[in-house]
Amino acid sequence: MHETLVAVNDSTLSGLGRLARFFGFSEVMGRLYGTLLMSPEPLSLDELGDTLDISKGSVSMNMRDLERWGMAKEVWVRGERRKFYKAESDMWQVIRNVLGSREQREVQMALHVLGENIEKLQAAECELSPEEQQLARYYLDRIADLQAFFQFAQLALHAVVGSDKALDFDAITRIEIE
Repeated sequence: MHETLVAVNDSTLSGLGRLARFFGFSEVMGRLYGTLLMSPEPLSLDELGDTLDISKGSVSMNMRDLERWGMAKEVWVRGERRKFYKAESDMWQVIRNVLGSREQREVQMALHVLGENIEKLQAAECELSPEEQQLARYYLDRIADLQAFFQFAQLALHAVVGSDKALDFDAITRIEIE
């Protein structure tokens, strides 16, 4: 294969590995996704392991995660008994899958904890000294700001993951900014 193709492929896999690590996934998972994404044909677990020089066990474990996140799927290859995989190439769908599970759950948990903290502060108000009541009001103001932020995040996530329509990325990339 031409050295430019190899360099571009390696750079893409490395970048996706770093990006995966940044978002709390394993680097191997990012590199596996990149390998599938950059392959015009479905790949087997053995091919993935050989390409990335990682164990079949690591490939298998990370592929289960990729499937769970909707980033890859098993595909049937005529005449083959081995499992083959293909990447989800619709980035909009990948983002919706990931945001729809992990981030929405975390935002909901943050809102729940903030609500509990407001209730605790309000319940303890009569037991607090005047100075402590002032601090409690300060806490309530800060918590209200956090609640507003997380409620906005919840709306934004719903706007992103709640729609079945895909964005027209071709139209977006044609926008000229001067």
